[in-house]
Amino acid sequence: MPVLSRRNFIASGAALATIPLPAWVHQAHAQPATVLTRYEATSPQGQEMLEKYARAVAKMMAQTPEASPLSWLFQWYTHSVDPTKGMAAEVARLYSGAPPNDPSRLLALATWNTCQPHQANGLPQQQRMFLPWHRMYVYLFERIIQKQLNDATFTLPYWDYTTDGKKAIPEQFRRPNDPLYKVLFRANRNDGSIPGTANVNGGQPIDQDADAPLNLDALARRDFDIKGVALGFSADVERGIHGDVHVLVGNTSNMGSVPWAARDPIFWLHHCNIDRMWWSWNKAGRKNPTSTSWLDQSFAFANENSSRVDPVNRDFVEPEAIEDGAYTYDQPVPVPPLSPTPAGAMVAAFAPSIIAQQAQPGPVNLSGAAVSVPLTTTAAVPMSAQIAAGGQNQRVFLVLQNLQAHAQPGIRYNVYLDPPSGAPSGPASGPVGAINFFDAVGHGEHGGMVQSDKFYSFDVTDRVTGAAAGNGTPPTVRIAPAGAAAADARPAVGSVALVRQ
Repeated sequence: MPVLSRRNFIASGAALATIPLPAWVHQAHAQPATVLTRYEATSPQGQEMLEKYARAVAKMMAQTPEASPLSWLFQWYTHSVDPTKGMAAEVARLYSGAPPNDPSRLLALATWNTCQPHQANGLPQQQRMFLPWHRMYVYLFERIIQKQLNDATFTLPYWDYTTDGKKAIPEQFRRPNDPLYKVLFRANRNDGSIPGTANVNGGQPIDQDADAPLNLDALARRDFDIKGVALGFSADVERGIHGDVHVLVGNTSNMGSVPWAARDPIFWLHHCNIDRMWWSWNKAGRKNPTSTSWLDQSFAFANENSSRVDPVNRDFVEPEAIEDGAYTYDQPVPVPPLSPTPAGAMVAAFAPSIIAQQAQPGPVNLSGAAVSVPLTTTAAVPMSAQIAAGGQNQRVFLVLQNLQAHAQPGIRYNVYLDPPSGAPSGPASGPVGAINFFDAVGHGEHGGMVQSDKFYSFDVTDRVTGAAAGNGTPPTVRIAPAGAAAADARPAVGSVALVRQ
């Protein structure tokens, strides 16, 4: 029996039983004869699809009643409802006068605010649902566009923001006065007023930070899931480049905030590219989870016929084999090959062990300028000796945990590992990575201050071994804002540590 998403069982669940719910076919089947291709947005085919996309968005916004599952508002709210209004108020507004068992009302109750894992209950297994939930969401949205256009050949293009020359938002999204493309424009994208950030609607590349550019490091991950403190592919993509693009494109009432993100038409091209990364990772030979609990997980969505469907993960792990509408991509993202004996391949076999942690416990407040966090060893022996005791197969990770904020800062933060006194500097002085607070702010039903249980980890083995280890004392962690955070954000990192695994 498929596992139910938390929205599938709601207060009016009894009413749900009064209407038939279409079953999602999930059985072994041959690859469909027709496989549609999704194209890069600036390619000739991608440009053709963007023209179709604009026409469909205009129809969804202006000609389709908001209460319809085919409307722009309904699709936005599937991800997360406008937090200034709330779900209960919006259901009451849109379905005022409708009977309790109105099909569209029931669909809203079942599908709104179900984004995974941002609207989840904090359970560890929900992290694994980020990629399949969004694949289903984008796929069914694509089918709704096809329905609106009466064009079964339409496919969503993707925004290839990690490729030089394509890092600016496509020009069709920057034309507020164009009769066709004005529906793709949003005024509240980042305007470049914060130093280090882009004027998105001005056509600047969103990748303005030379110290920590957007990267595809997540595709080098061997595992789908988190192993100890080593991020797997799913978590690395979600917390890294996915969140980075969100906060680099939009402010706190746009792409940079979970409740508002799907309101911006660029959201769908962004997540199309995230889906392409997963597709490419699998094409390169990396494996998805095989547990029944993951494969049988289902989620509730509205389809192009305004009916409820409950797709199951196992039917979406191979896009070319989706029975009702298979698709592929015009080209994969480059994925590093797996080496026979990759560094850290054995990390999953070792229990994490903290070898150094912040000297002053408590949250590290990031309001203002760069903050230095001195580390102290957790044993009466030099840190270098603790690292050596782990053997050559173990790695050392810098772990930042329990990110929290009162409001979205709107920027990324670069993380540095400054060498201890007496150790050489040079190239190692660059950042080990970057963090963002896209999912560390209360939203929807979880509004207000929250403490995320998510963490970032960076493999810093080469920074803390050999000559870089200096006299064996711990380094200092420095967290620097890549711009000026929103005044009311008050971002903080709950804990900082070096972990051997």
